[in-house]
Amino acid sequence: MKTIYALLCLTLVQSISCSIFMTKQHSQDDIIQHPLDYVEQQIHQQKQKLQKQTLNKRSHQHSDSDSDSASRAAASHSASQSSSSQSSSSQEDEAKHVQDKMNVKHHSPVYSVIMKLKKEVDINHGDSVVWKNIEMASGPNSPVQTEQDIEDIFGDSLKTWDHFTDDAKKNTFHDAISETQRENNEDFHLNATELLKKHQYPVEEHTVATDDGYHLTVLRIPPTHQTRDDKKKPVALLMHGLLGSADDWLLMGPSKSLAYMLSDAGYDVWLGNVRGNKYSRSHVSKHPALNDFWKFSNDEIALHDLPAIIDHVLDISGQERLHYIGHSQGATTFFALMSEQPSYNEKIVSMHALSPIVYMNYVRSPLFRMIAPTSKFYQYIHDQVGHGAFEPGKHLIETFGGAACREKLGCRHVCNNLNYVISGINVYNQDADIVPVVMAHLPAGTSARVMKQYGQNVASHDFRKYNYGAETNMKVYGASEPPSYDLSKVSAPVNLYHSHDAWLAHPKDVEKLQENLPNVKQSFEVPEQQHFTDLDFQFSKKAPDTVYQKLMENMQNNS
Repeated sequence: MKTIYALLCLTLVQSISCSIFMTKQHSQDDIIQHPLDYVEQQIHQQKQKLQKQTLNKRSHQHSDSDSDSASRAAASHSASQSSSSQSSSSQEDEAKHVQDKMNVKHHSPVYSVIMKLKKEVDINHGDSVVWKNIEMASGPNSPVQTEQDIEDIFGDSLKTWDHFTDDAKKNTFHDAISETQRENNEDFHLNATELLKKHQYPVEEHTVATDDGYHLTVLRIPPTHQTRDDKKKPVALLMHGLLGSADDWLLMGPSKSLAYMLSDAGYDVWLGNVRGNKYSRSHVSKHPALNDFWKFSNDEIALHDLPAIIDHVLDISGQERLHYIGHSQGATTFFALMSEQPSYNEKIVSMHALSPIVYMNYVRSPLFRMIAPTSKFYQYIHDQVGHGAFEPGKHLIETFGGAACREKLGCRHVCNNLNYVISGINVYNQDADIVPVVMAHLPAGTSARVMKQYGQNVASHDFRKYNYGAETNMKVYGASEPPSYDLSKVSAPVNLYHSHDAWLAHPKDVEKLQENLPNVKQSFEVPEQQHFTDLDFQFSKKAPDTVYQKLMENMQNNS
C-alpha cells in the first residue's frame, strides 16, 4: 500500500493532467486524458465485477466447508479454508481501504494512475472527436460526441485569435516569457503595499469590517499635498475584476497602471479587495479552510462588501462622494448594489466600468459557457468546482481551455494560468516581461458560487441574483426563480469602456447594459484593430493612451 501511495505522490508531483481534453502530444508517461465520467463508469463496472467474484469465492468456500464438516480431516480442511478466507478477507479489506481513500479524490488523476499501477484492467477510454487539432475523448457519458459540441464551447473565443501571425503562434512569445521568468523579477513576490513602497508612493493599509463579519483589506494612496485653498482631493475608489485584487491596479508600474496615474493627477486613491481574495480571507467566526467561509456570491459582495468599503473611504477621506472605477466583477457588483440600495447612487460622482460583466448572452469564455446550467458540460463542471473556494486543478484548467489555448497559441505559460484561460490574451498588447508578473499575482481567489452565478446569468440571459434552486429560492426570495436586478434604479452617472474582442464583456451585452441604464454619459469601444481583451484594460501597454487618458478626462468632466 505504501508503494502505491509513493508512486501516486510521485505521479502527482509530475503534474499529470486528467481532463476531458486530449492533445496530439501525449504526456511522457502515456497516460491518456479522457472524460472522468467515462473513467468512473469503467471503474464502477470493475468494482462490481470484483465484488461478484469475491461473493462467488466465498460461496464456494462455504459450500466446501459444509460438505465435509462431519470428519476431523474435513474440520482441519475447513480450518485451513477459514484461515485462507480470513487472509483473503484481510487483503480485500486492505484493498477496499485503499480504494475508499482514492474515492475521496475521484475527480483527480488518482483513478487513472492507480488503475495503471495495479494493472487490474485495460480501460477502454473510447474514441476521440477532433476539431481544429483539438482532441476530446468521447466516452458514453461524455458531453462531447460531435465536432459541433466542441465548436459550441470554443468556436467564438478562438476566432478572436485569428489575427495572430504564424510567428506569434510559434514559440516567440513563449520563449520571451520563459526568459523573463528566469530573471526572477522581484515584482513576482511583492504585495500591493510593497509595490507602492518600491516606487516611493505613500500607502496606508485599512481593515474594513462588513456587517456580516468579513474583514476586508483596503489600501490607500493618500494625496501628497493639498491645493492652496486646502480643498480636499477628489477620491477615486478602484475595485478589481474577477479573480483579481488590489495588485491589478499596480503591476504595470508608474505612468502605466491606473492607480499611479490617478495619484500623480492629485486624486486620493483607494484600492479595494472583496471577500475571498488573498487580502480578504478573515472572518469573525468562519475559517477559509472550511466551505462555510465561501458561501457567498456576487450578491453578498454587492450588498455587504461595497457599502462597507464606500462608507469607510468617505469617512476617512472626509468626502461626501467618490469616483468609482470597476473592472469586470467590480462593475458587476456596483450595478447590483446601486439597484438594491439606490441611496448609494448619491455617493457616486461618476462610475467608470471597464469591460463590465453584467449581461452574458454572448459571452465567449469557454468556462462560463460550460458552467451555464443549460450546457451539456454543466453537471461535470458543477461537480468538479464544488461548493467552497474556486480552486480548479490543472485538469479543469485544461478543460476550460488550456489545451485549446496551447494548440492555438503555443505558449504553455499563459495557457496554464486560469485568468488568461478564462478571458484570453492578445500577445501584441502585453509585453512579455509583464505577463509573468501578472501570472504571479493572478488568480487571487474567489468562491465557487461567484463563478456559478455568472454561469446562471449566461443561461438566463438576464442579470439576476443567485439561484439556489426552487425550494430554497422560495425561502430566500419568495419565488421559485431568483429576481432580476432593476438597473433603472442606477441613477449615478456611468461611463462604459469595452472592446470588440472581449470574451467576458461582449460588445452586444454591453450595448444591452447601456440600454437598461438611465444615466450613461459615454460608451467607449476600443478600436477594433487593437483587439483588446478583458485583461488588457489593466495590463495592456496600450491601455494608458487608449483607455486611461479618456477615463481621466471623463472623471474631470463628471466632477
